Amino acid sequence: MLRENWVAGVAVAGAAFLHLMPTSAWADERMQVGVPLAAAEFQTQVGDRVFFSEGSAELGARARVALEAQATWLKRHTSLAVTIEGHADDAETIGHNLEVSRRRAEAVRRRLIESGVAAERIRTAAYGRERPIARCNEPWCAVQNRRAVTVVGPSRASLPASDLELRDTAGKRSLHRLN
Repeated sequence: MLRENWVAGVAVAGAAFLHLMPTSAWADERMQVGVPLAAAEFQTQVGDRVFFSEGSAELGARARVALEAQATWLKRHTSLAVTIEGHADDAETIGHNLEVSRRRAEAVRRRLIESGVAAERIRTAAYGRERPIARCNEPWCAVQNRRAVTVVGPSRASLPASDLELRDTAGKRSLHRLN
């Protein structure tokens, strides 16, 4: 008999907790949990990156197919925004690589907009060679760094203004740009 009362007491306490939690806080909590889950689904089921030739921002056939799949997914998940991160290998100067990575991010953004994703949901960031995923001197390895990555996040409207510009630890503007 004691055990049955204890179980019933836990159920009542749990139900009371749920009723005391404000609805907006619950929705905010669900959104915070939902974004990482959506991002993981996007990565695994759709694919979050496209690759480029050396020094190029031209979308190849495989990239166009991948971006069509991304656009289809994004049109089904209209509450989410994305940041397109442009990257480059270390074959050229820092300035050149930053410009190439900016053009890559913009090429992906344009293609997603052409495919029906609302422009206000897409921002771009250029990182040049700051964030390599492969470190090596072989050409087959460097191609992994010549990419654009679509990062799924909360809607742009829900981000504080301070999150719309990236800064380094000294408070100066970093080499990468967020548009």
